[in-house]
Amino acid sequence: MKALHFGAGNIGRGFIGKLLADAGIELTFADVNQTVLDALNARHSYQVHVVGENEQVDTVSGVNAVSSIGDEVVDLIAEVDLVTTAVGPVVLERIAPAIAKGLAQRKAQGTERPLNIIACENMVRGTTQLKGHVF
Repeated sequence: MKALHFGAGNIGRGFIGKLLADAGIELTFADVNQTVLDALNARHSYQVHVVGENEQVDTVSGVNAVSSIGDEVVDLIAEVDLVTTAVGPVVLERIAPAIAKGLAQRKAQGTERPLNIIACENMVRGTTQLKGHVF
């Protein structure tokens, strides 16, 4: 299974990305921060400090990254099984056009497998609001 996650910040990498990677999902991050993209693509991994009774440092490996602006992210949306976001409520509207283009490309390619899209945002009905921006 392949996933594309919009937002390579603390929540994206430390929570959603780790969760997806721990589930064995092939993960690509999409972001606008070129420094973060370059670091992820150079190492194909990153560390997460898991706090609690016994703190530990986990390494999330096998990850890639692309710019969230441009055709590459649209191509990925057309081929992945899952799209997630952790970009902040205000940014959902900005990533919606890329998602819409990716959905159109999936349809044009004749892709019939479902695409699950989950907005992991600190807001009420984030996925519903994202859907409103996409359609």
